[in-house]
Amino acid sequence: MSPKNIAIGLIGAGYMGEKHLRHLTSLPDVDVVGVFDPIQAKAHTLAAKYKVPQAPQLRKMLEEAAAVVICVPTTAHYEVAAEAIRQNCHVFVEKPFTHTVSEATALCRLADLHGVHVQVGHVERFNPVVRTLLRSVQYERLVMGEFYRYAPLRKNIDADVLLTLMVHDLDLLLHIANRIKVSPRKIQASGQVIYPKEMNRELIDNAMVHIPFDGPFQAAIHAVRTGGLHRREIILTETDQTWVADLLHQRLDRFTRSGRYTHHVDTQRIEVPNISPLSEEIKEFVTVVKTGRPPEVSQHDGLRVMKWVDRIRSQMVKRSDNK
Repeated sequence: MSPKNIAIGLIGAGYMGEKHLRHLTSLPDVDVVGVFDPIQAKAHTLAAKYKVPQAPQLRKMLEEAAAVVICVPTTAHYEVAAEAIRQNCHVFVEKPFTHTVSEATALCRLADLHGVHVQVGHVERFNPVVRTLLRSVQYERLVMGEFYRYAPLRKNIDADVLLTLMVHDLDLLLHIANRIKVSPRKIQASGQVIYPKEMNRELIDNAMVHIPFDGPFQAAIHAVRTGGLHRREIILTETDQTWVADLLHQRLDRFTRSGRYTHHVDTQRIEVPNISPLSEEIKEFVTVVKTGRPPEVSQHDGLRVMKWVDRIRSQMVKRSDNK
């Protein structure tokens, strides 16, 4: 190990764990000191594939690592992250931050107590389409935001659609609301339970949320994990201009009316850098560990999103259609 390199451990050898490991092993200033998973065979297979050590014991890896990347099931986020923080490790934890608001609050306090940084995996903040959109929109003219996220469920899962999908768009909406300095007036929400309980534990599969703010701005969020459509799209509407961001195909289009009383619309495809959001997210975490500066998406951002999830759940009209 180079004395200038950052020692990072990976916790969780599943689908997202491998994605993060692929990027970690590509960085010249990172040494992966171990891959840990409660199912040791999974950790062994993944570690061997990327030619890094397997960590048979979590505690021993935490003692060696300066930081960890956590990609475990949502219900285990708090327990694993808390153990890493107590060992004075900086933490990257995949979204959602935690399973409950109380867990998120506790992790924030624990991180402050131990003086470590926690980065939450709201990866859309690092999406070049989103970054270009948020740099380009005229916030003073913004009147509506629409967020569509459709991703058919492909496995048994321990969290509802608010935590698995909607948190990405809630994080972006909070970022936009902060820029235009508005607060929500009320929340209207509905949800559906579609899949059988052995697949989704009777958790919400589809959700729609409408949020009017205390200015002219309002927002609608759709999160759907049934059906067969893959869609990740943001539409931001200004008084005379509309931005359509296709996050799935990395496209950004601007539609501009040439006059208030005309039907003519100019359409422009905006150039977007060809950059991997996940790679940028991991590079950000490594920079945070090396420099000590706070991450762009911190534990406090994660806590704010979790509080919004709770507010939405409290207002949600829930309907069960599972068979």
